[in-house]
Amino acid sequence: MRLTTILRLGLRQFAAGTLSVLTLGILNRVMKVEMGLDLTLVSIVISAHYFAAPMAVPLGHRSDTRPYFGYHRTPYILAGAALTALMIALAPFAAFLMEAQRGSPLSALVGLGLFLTMGVGMFIAGTAYLSLIADLTTETERGKVTGIVWAMLMFGILAGVFLGTRLLAQYTPRGLVTLFLTGAVILVALTVIAIWGLEKPRTAPRQIERAVSLSRAVAVLSGSGQVRLFFAFLLSGIFFLFIQQVVLEPFGGDVFGLSVRETTLFNAYQMVGVLAGMGLGGAWLVKQIGLRPTAGLGALVAAVAFGWLALAAILHQASWLAPAILLMGLGMGAFTVAGIVLMMGMTVGGHAGLYMGAWTLAEATARGLAGVSGGALFDLAQWLGASAAGAYAAVFALEGAGMVLTMALLARVDPGRFRAESALAAGG
Repeated sequence: MRLTTILRLGLRQFAAGTLSVLTLGILNRVMKVEMGLDLTLVSIVISAHYFAAPMAVPLGHRSDTRPYFGYHRTPYILAGAALTALMIALAPFAAFLMEAQRGSPLSALVGLGLFLTMGVGMFIAGTAYLSLIADLTTETERGKVTGIVWAMLMFGILAGVFLGTRLLAQYTPRGLVTLFLTGAVILVALTVIAIWGLEKPRTAPRQIERAVSLSRAVAVLSGSGQVRLFFAFLLSGIFFLFIQQVVLEPFGGDVFGLSVRETTLFNAYQMVGVLAGMGLGGAWLVKQIGLRPTAGLGALVAAVAFGWLALAAILHQASWLAPAILLMGLGMGAFTVAGIVLMMGMTVGGHAGLYMGAWTLAEATARGLAGVSGGALFDLAQWLGASAAGAYAAVFALEGAGMVLTMALLARVDPGRFRAESALAAGG
């Protein structure tokens, strides 16, 4: 695959990165600090899109088996992007309703419904997009393509930081609406540019269409102990990495009194670290020490960073925030690039959409639980008597311990054994 094609394909991830800042870097902070809503409620509503993840397996299988006009991936990606963009445009209005009704059950249900629908669109598009990458790449070039595409996700996050600080340096309702409408347009435009014409239509159905039902496909997934182990590894690693995703910006506002602009810049520090970690991991470490050791090293670095953030909260050291967040990003980057390449290798021919659906389910379930848990753990710690700083420190400390657990699970993952078990289950 040519570099220009890879970069074009990555524009979809660039747009996804930009939107993640709007929801998980700006809207969460505005709802907690400026609107005064409870952090647990904010976490549950904003994280609701992850709980559409169970759709990833049937949607991935459907894109394997049900093409439209000969295209297995493109229609799903475009339809999912359109639905996601519509919900992004409406998200500020759900927040305004929750603010006006002080988080009433009805307003919370509206917010939950909107973000859950957003998740449906994200998983329609995301599962088909991962499958498209697997379809278009060979095993030898997949690491390079994955590294570049996911680097563009990080550049998209940096672009989201720039967009947010420009359009919403100080919070106003009008500015919030303008920001989210701009993000919705960016998502649709870049998705169309990214994938248009890359997939070639098939004139004959795939063999899998005739041979494999959804129930049989699920049996293929459940028939391997390595599938279950890798699922648990993804669930653990992503859960403990992303508990901070909803609490980090409110942490800066509550404990250190930082502005919206200053806490939005947390995303920039993190993404610079992630890009460095992905570059170091994908370009050098993976070749030198292998996929699993690179992922394990990334988990260890992230654990150290979470400990550093906990100390910063307890000792009230604002100057430690930027380097600790940068270090956290470095660990996340190395862990992510190794984990994604490992994930794309954990498939069996003819079932790319099915396996990508399973791994997407693990990732999204973990991130959803992480988002909800961050706010809930913070409120629980405060209920038990901790100060705001102590409660945030407890959340970060738990993340550090969880990454050590993830390293233990990783040590048991065996790609060779996975292929043997999965081939046996598919043949049975």
